Amino acid sequence: MSILLGPVTKKYIGILLFIPSLLLGQIVSSKHNLSVSGPGIVKATSEQEICKFCHIPHKAIVVEPLWDHTMSSVSYSQYTSTTFASTYQAQYPNTKSKLCLSCHDGTIAVGAISTGQINVSGGAQLDANQRIATSASSNIGGVGGTNLSDDHPISVTFNTAKSNHFTPTGQADAVNCTSCHDPHKEDRDITIKKFLIQSNSASALCLKCHNVPNFTSGPSIHQSSTKTIPAGLSHTGYTTVATNACESCHKPHSATNASRLIKGVEEATCDPCHKGTTNGGITAKNVSNAAGGPFAKIYTHPTFTVSGKHTPINASPVTTTNTEASTNLNSPNRHAECSDCHNPHAAKSGLHTTTTNIVSNVLSGAWGIEPGSATIWSQPTIFTRYDPAVKEYQICMKCHSYNGLGVVTNGVSTIIGPSGQNVTDQALEYNVNNKSVHPVVVGLTNQTGSGTPKTLVAAQMSSPWNTTLGANTMYCSDCHGNDAVVSATEPDGPHGSNRKFMLKGTSTKPSAQYWPANAGGTVVWTLRDVRSNTNSWSTNLFCVNCHPLYSAGTWSGNNIAHLEHETRSITINGKTYTGVPCVSCHVAIPHGSKRSRLIGYRTDAAPYNYSDPTNANALLNVISGFKKATSPSAYQKSNCYSTQSGCTTHSNAGGYDP
Repeated sequence: MSILLGPVTKKYIGILLFIPSLLLGQIVSSKHNLSVSGPGIVKATSEQEICKFCHIPHKAIVVEPLWDHTMSSVSYSQYTSTTFASTYQAQYPNTKSKLCLSCHDGTIAVGAISTGQINVSGGAQLDANQRIATSASSNIGGVGGTNLSDDHPISVTFNTAKSNHFTPTGQADAVNCTSCHDPHKEDRDITIKKFLIQSNSASALCLKCHNVPNFTSGPSIHQSSTKTIPAGLSHTGYTTVATNACESCHKPHSATNASRLIKGVEEATCDPCHKGTTNGGITAKNVSNAAGGPFAKIYTHPTFTVSGKHTPINASPVTTTNTEASTNLNSPNRHAECSDCHNPHAAKSGLHTTTTNIVSNVLSGAWGIEPGSATIWSQPTIFTRYDPAVKEYQICMKCHSYNGLGVVTNGVSTIIGPSGQNVTDQALEYNVNNKSVHPVVVGLTNQTGSGTPKTLVAAQMSSPWNTTLGANTMYCSDCHGNDAVVSATEPDGPHGSNRKFMLKGTSTKPSAQYWPANAGGTVVWTLRDVRSNTNSWSTNLFCVNCHPLYSAGTWSGNNIAHLEHETRSITINGKTYTGVPCVSCHVAIPHGSKRSRLIGYRTDAAPYNYSDPTNANALLNVISGFKKATSPSAYQKSNCYSTQSGCTTHSNAGGYDP
């Protein structure tokens, strides 16, 4: 066979007769040509035979026809994770994979064959015993050669409910090294050159087995982005996010984070690309804890401070998205990893549409839960899983409800949030059977527990909320997000903020980020502030983002109740408040209330009843009873009942909200 480059002994003529000349030519030009003529760093010092390192025509090792390389005898650890659903074969590893491991686990000399050992050189790629060195990328066994837990599983059967069925020639229903690699041809993928059976540009090989919803059909931004991967992050040789595709985040061999074969521990996988171009990332906006990023701010979700708690469980055969059980979300396992809110396989570019609660592109594909029915001001304890979520709040409520909090007392958990306040159950607060809510779950006309009239009038709302009243819904992130409202370098969304509760302003009211006290946190907003234009209410009070409140000497919607209390003073716990504080009548957490118009009662506990830190934590709510008026503009002092000194005496006429 004239293609041979060196003399061939009679011993090997037999085996060469079975090798097509084209195949032999492929081996000659690949790193698996370990003869002295080989093109790679690792090669023999004098041996000219090419096939001899693996094959022999007679008296072969029984494990595989014509096999001659010494086999490893170690026992290997297996890949495992909470999302691993395949089944290992009884023989682990399968013989076909053990052939590869006989060199690539680093326990056997590269030149070790049945008739002796061929001397091989390779510098740092080999250890003193001519085995593949632990530091070499081609050693997938790690120190000791037994660690396959950080490598793609081999000798496993397909779970056809989760994956497209792909059966490489001769592999039956098993995944083995040769499912992805052909040891006889190195460059079917000209960029990677890892003996792949086909090009893996845009993860074409990965997607043969892995059916990833929305990744290509969406498409996901991680499938379509042409941005260049930062230097040192691409282990494939491909240069863009789209061409790296799966391997922008995953690494099939020797992954840093073994579970799910990702490149970093949880947020560390996302951070290298998403920390902004000024920090070496590829995104314009910095979504990290580096300087200028939201997670470097005072109040954040614990994405960069809590690790090792995120534990998605196996998906059912009906779906391919991994979820977490309640026990993995509540204490002591509370966490907020990037993938709790974002599905990297499905996320796309684009924020939400104002006046809706439909899930936005950046949240596309994330799973969520829909609270079941519950009586007024009680915890929903049954949820319907939405996979993917169709409303933003469904994602938030995975953690901010019974699902992530467990049983709470009257809406208040014992967990202290980043802002120093007890975390409350938002599924309870937005319960459709409550008397009043902000329209996060349903439009106000569909708020079952609310009596007529259910909505405010247009004059009491700012654009764009002053049209289609009652039909509008809103996002949690309409109120909670970055304090840098309009920024070319910081992202929207509730990642982190320098304002308590991550309250955000708008493009027209960027500093309206404070509630229920002013920017200094010492003076609660009062009706006198609004009437007299003091305490920077028109620019700093959070409520003015949606509610105009007061203009040209008139309360919006001609609210007589506000007019009657704008100059009144009340004394609580020895401290006089000039002008009735907003939180003397309304709940301090304005998500929802079991009374109409977000009214709170003095019998309510903190944090719904505001505890004033400048007044020995005295509770400021003074209302004992409230009746809904027949019109949003018809409220008068007779609609409420209070025994608070300084309030006009009202008789307890009964008929109040509970």
